[in-house]
Amino acid sequence: MLSKMKYYLTFIFSLIGIFPLLADEIAPIEIILEGEASDKKLEMSGLAWYRDNLILMPQYVDLKSPAFYYVKKSELKNWVRKKEKNSIDPKRIELKMPNFDKMIDGYQGFEALCFHGDKIYLIIESKENNFMRSFLIMGTINFKKSMIDLSQSKLNEIPIPINLKNIGYESILKHNSNLYLFFEANGADITQNAYALKYSMSLDYKGKVPLQNIEYRLTDVSRADSRGSFWGINFFWPGERSLLKPNRENIMNKLKRGEAHQRFDHVEQLLNFKIGKNGISRTELPPIQLELNKESRNSEGLVMLDNLGFLMVVDEYPRTIFSFLPYKLLLKIETKPF
Repeated sequence: MLSKMKYYLTFIFSLIGIFPLLADEIAPIEIILEGEASDKKLEMSGLAWYRDNLILMPQYVDLKSPAFYYVKKSELKNWVRKKEKNSIDPKRIELKMPNFDKMIDGYQGFEALCFHGDKIYLIIESKENNFMRSFLIMGTINFKKSMIDLSQSKLNEIPIPINLKNIGYESILKHNSNLYLFFEANGADITQNAYALKYSMSLDYKGKVPLQNIEYRLTDVSRADSRGSFWGINFFWPGERSLLKPNRENIMNKLKRGEAHQRFDHVEQLLNFKIGKNGISRTELPPIQLELNKESRNSEGLVMLDNLGFLMVVDEYPRTIFSFLPYKLLLKIETKPF
């Protein structure tokens, strides 16, 4: 009975604009980037808030002059509110780091980040002899000096659950003084026992946390709120059908597809999750489907911009795209039983 009530509440609130209708799709609004951060070769691979500053993390930094980039939240909120949309030029944060490309065979750059105080946590990916590896590291940020220091980082290798082409740990979030790391492929026909990995803030391994199966790729997650609720990017490129083996009972078959999702085979949507006592599972909030183009967009960074919506970034396919996704979330709905 309670589940039905929540469904009807979702439908009613959609009519007054709090939720989009189940089959509605939302069009991302591109925020044009200027300067270094717009370079496609950097392959933007992560977003995270440090205080009131949005940090943009490239996968491949310029080794001669390594840097991450930032935009102030106030600048982003002003951009959202103005009718005239100007371009944004993210500022540099210098990066002090060892030669990871020499320390790690097959080094493939940064894949995820989050912050806790002045500590920064990152995931590094590598591929050697067709075998994928992921590493967790910790550093510090001194924003006044515009510096991120990874020079003393120790490599903590993350055990890969299954070796799949170009798939590793792509998401990291902090909740209740713990870090949760998410593998990119968690479909029912890939693994019956999907899980996230749990670490302390000092990078001590604390075990596996059961994770509800998620079809397609999980390419990034937002910050978790105080209740453990967060959003994740769910992406599918049809060329990976044989790799990801999407199960017929996946979430897209349980809901009405939006107009573009009916016309195209690729999937771009956000899913809502919650960390519970028995594991991590999807909530009863419907997926937020993005309006699709003919070309799929591989978004690899996601944050919430207060209650205004989401900010997302596409790495290089089809190009670097930084965008705002308008979506207001006012009603809290509890998670389904795990």
